[in-house]
Amino acid sequence: MALSFLSYTSTPQISQSRQASENDKYAPLYGVWLMDLALHLGWYRPRSPRRWPDIFEDSDFCAMTGLDVDSVEEPERITAGHCLKLLSSQRAKLAKKKLPQSLTLFKNMRLLAGMLNLTDADQAVLTFAAGLSIFSEFHAAISPKSHKTTTDTLCKLLSHLTGIKDSEFHRSFQAESPLVSTGLIKVSKKLCDLEQKVELLSGMQDVMLKPHKSADNLMSHFLRRAAPAQLALDNFPHLKRERDLLVNYLKNAVRNQVSGVNILVHGKPGVGKNQFVQALAEQLNLELFEVAFADKDGDPIKGEDRLRAYAFCQRLLARNNNAMILFDEIEDVFGSGMGFFSMLFGGEDEGDNADSDLSKAWINRTMENNPVPAIWISNKVGQIDKAYLRRFDYSVAFPTPPQEVRASMATYHLDAFEPPQGWIDRLVANEEITPAQFERAAKVARTGSPKDTAKARELVEQVLNRSTSLLGQRNLPKRNIVRTGYSLEWLNTDQPVAKLVEGIKRKARGTFCFYGVAGTGKSELARYMADQIGKPLIIKRASDILSKWVGESEQNIAAMFSEAREQDAVLVLDEADSFLADRRDAQRSWEVTQVNELLTQMEAFEGIFVCTTNLMSRLDQASLRRFAFKVRFDPLKPEQRMALFSQELVRLGGDEADCSAWEQQVARLEQLTPGDFAVAARQFDLWDEPATAGRLYDILKKECEVKGAAPRKIGFGQ
Repeated sequence: MALSFLSYTSTPQISQSRQASENDKYAPLYGVWLMDLALHLGWYRPRSPRRWPDIFEDSDFCAMTGLDVDSVEEPERITAGHCLKLLSSQRAKLAKKKLPQSLTLFKNMRLLAGMLNLTDADQAVLTFAAGLSIFSEFHAAISPKSHKTTTDTLCKLLSHLTGIKDSEFHRSFQAESPLVSTGLIKVSKKLCDLEQKVELLSGMQDVMLKPHKSADNLMSHFLRRAAPAQLALDNFPHLKRERDLLVNYLKNAVRNQVSGVNILVHGKPGVGKNQFVQALAEQLNLELFEVAFADKDGDPIKGEDRLRAYAFCQRLLARNNNAMILFDEIEDVFGSGMGFFSMLFGGEDEGDNADSDLSKAWINRTMENNPVPAIWISNKVGQIDKAYLRRFDYSVAFPTPPQEVRASMATYHLDAFEPPQGWIDRLVANEEITPAQFERAAKVARTGSPKDTAKARELVEQVLNRSTSLLGQRNLPKRNIVRTGYSLEWLNTDQPVAKLVEGIKRKARGTFCFYGVAGTGKSELARYMADQIGKPLIIKRASDILSKWVGESEQNIAAMFSEAREQDAVLVLDEADSFLADRRDAQRSWEVTQVNELLTQMEAFEGIFVCTTNLMSRLDQASLRRFAFKVRFDPLKPEQRMALFSQELVRLGGDEADCSAWEQQVARLEQLTPGDFAVAARQFDLWDEPATAGRLYDILKKECEVKGAAPRKIGFGQ
């Protein structure tokens, strides 16, 4: 279909004195528009009878219109009538023949018109905006005039240029119009210069002059197909509830063509958010498209332009019933609050309230009417205004994966280096290291030492240590993690622990205070409980929660419970005495508010919460009543000491037959705990030699002496 407003233009004879440029091809259209603006706005009027008007001496204006005053005999007196005659004559030359609609710009215009259902007025606006963005001479010819323009003035000017009613252009500039709602153009609502009034979507200027066979071909400039999923949803067992909900919701939303489907996935960088979304798309058999964050030159695209590109591509993908869009790092878009949308739409003379209302209306329409499901990802959700957060159908707080999941992901990335399990356990013991860091370390190791697996593992550790240092994370443990074989029979408690475990298997809830000397197995029991009911374990320490800033510790306490709730995890608060100290001894108000916040969160938490402490006497007695179970952990009983000694000696490579000779000595270690055996295991691992009964006893004896307990003597004189 022909573009109606092109009937005003023609194809001129291009000068042979210079090589034909892209401007020459479109000069009949933009040249006529420039001359019509000059005639309509009086730019042709001379300021002095001895000097041509500025536009007659403007190289950009003359190049675009073909006007050449040097070839005209200059009159003694330059009048407006003389200038008008010259302009009209040149305009008539350009208007003799119709401009070919086979030019690339117009082909793309028709392609967009078909995809977005653009009116003639819409196409005229888009052509005008394209001219300002694409043809520097067209923009430069208008710019010096500094013609102040309102939206109403622009509509009248475009009507004069094209013959289309100005009321049609008013509709083109409405917020719900295809041009504005898709972000193809940005309209300033403030009084500004003509060339600044309407702006083309960033990157569109290159698109408009490049041939495209289809909408997909055109859309590829703004969207890219996401990389294939490297992991499956089964690699995210800690998000089972989230993935089950999203799979069902998105499957039905796509099948029933539900509009306005928007999911927020947030969490710190590198924890696997993108991999999760890619796995989700693969599970649903959906094509996943990602909003581009860099242009063809590799330069970053601003948040504003990314959102406009997103809105544009939503319309282009509307007919694809098998698509989903991923928009990453949305804090760059929403981070500045309503001010961003003020930039997007400008501001009317009525004041800031008009901008704010328009901004809210735009975001409402965008997130209520998008035809293609969208997954929005944020690394810093706290920077996003709650007015926007409320618009998401569902949000997934993406946590640091639990140790079992981290081990699975680390093995996936590092499997080519034949990793021993102890080495993997040591790497993932640092919960601050993210899956993305494992992936990058594997990349360096594969490249730096492709054949020597031992050297490759050294490179992995080196890369991870540099990465943790750069990010302010804890360094890797220096030794492989060696754990004592765990069993409930090595616990010495004042309550039947096996019965407690059976109870939480039936009803996974309860508050527990585990207290007693260090090494007696308090944290390990919490880990065992989590394993028995198939839930992840979250351990928080005082250093993770306490802050020097007033109010931030309380926020961290709330966030801790929120994280456990999101992961459906067993929550362990180690060093609880740092939080639940007796409030009667409090000297500062914040010491009381921390206790109050913890107790409030405890009451609202429906999962399993465990506090551990070595200093029961320091705890607030009123707070202790909030715990349904208070379990005391004591050192090993005499029969437990020898049984565990025998087990660990064999496990560490020793001879069980040697145990009997040490039975009396081991029985005298009254402060012996399972934790002491863990210390011994680490020492033997470092020496890389099998244990002997005598050496194992010596280590255990020293550990007890460090606690201030001398071995009890057996015999006369006791």
